[in-house]
Amino acid sequence: MSTGKEVKAAFRQAATWGVPTVVGSADALLITSEKITRTREHLPDDSAGQAFAAGADRGLITCGGDLGAYLRYQGLEVLLALALGQAGTPEDLGANAFHHRLGLAASNAGLFGTLAIFKGFSVHEHPAVKVDGFSISGEAGQPLTVTFHLICDDLNLNTSAGANTSATLAAIANPAPGLRVLFRQGTFWLNDAEDEALTATHAIAPNRFDLTFKRKLEGDYLAGGQDRIAEPIATGFPEISLSLEFPRYTSDTYLSDLGNDTRKKLRLAFTGEPIEAGLNHTLEILFPHLVITNAEAAVDKAGKITHPVSLDCLATHHERAGMPGVMAPFALNLTNRRASSALA
Repeated sequence: MSTGKEVKAAFRQAATWGVPTVVGSADALLITSEKITRTREHLPDDSAGQAFAAGADRGLITCGGDLGAYLRYQGLEVLLALALGQAGTPEDLGANAFHHRLGLAASNAGLFGTLAIFKGFSVHEHPAVKVDGFSISGEAGQPLTVTFHLICDDLNLNTSAGANTSATLAAIANPAPGLRVLFRQGTFWLNDAEDEALTATHAIAPNRFDLTFKRKLEGDYLAGGQDRIAEPIATGFPEISLSLEFPRYTSDTYLSDLGNDTRKKLRLAFTGEPIEAGLNHTLEILFPHLVITNAEAAVDKAGKITHPVSLDCLATHHERAGMPGVMAPFALNLTNRRASSALA
């Protein structure tokens, strides 16, 4: 029987596009969903002189989809870094704590991995996987979730043969559950972009947020590629947007900022379980340049007037106060027990 209870998933950075790497216990993931589909084009021979088309040749392979998980303070660094494109040597804070700065690079060329998922019968192995971006969502009272948007070269169905077999995945232990990022652990600080550094005096209280980041990658089909795509590259500027939802309409600030084109900056910070005394797991997302694109206070009969706000995330020409080194549309920082860089 194949059920979600039997699933084991692992993701490891790879070196050569199209060539799978063997995953290990350190690469294991806890996932909530996997929706990756593979299709192969069929090319019927529709030459004249036939009553019916009877012959067909195999055509191009298309493979990709989404991988969902709870956002955690540790365990998803590689996927996040492969999407963002930059991860240096973590800062050693002592007491087994390390601070990772994951920066949004102009390109994530050369960065990809192998995804292997045991589904109770066989291992679904995607030899080369490009992370085209991710979506992070949080709602009051709930853990945060993340969806990784993946572009794959192909799918191998492995049991006893292949790089990652049923035995390979059987030897892997799933990570211990825990270290989920919870909405209640977060603080949201928002201010005008050119004003002083953000502090607790700038706290806001939304009850939901959604961050969407897509690099807009596309893979080309080239000679010698066996109908599979070459490593995808960006075909335009990344699409990065943020939405905040406030359960009650109590201020005209965002409506006025929309009309006045007042640019904003934002810090999302979450503090989790202790690593050691005085050092906690943390997640921080910094946005140095936000443009409000929509703010609403619509009436729906006698119900509450909610106040959703939509923002575009842009780069900045100069550093904002309190955000040294952050020039890209956003940056993501983690503090956890991982001692090595998220990117090999």
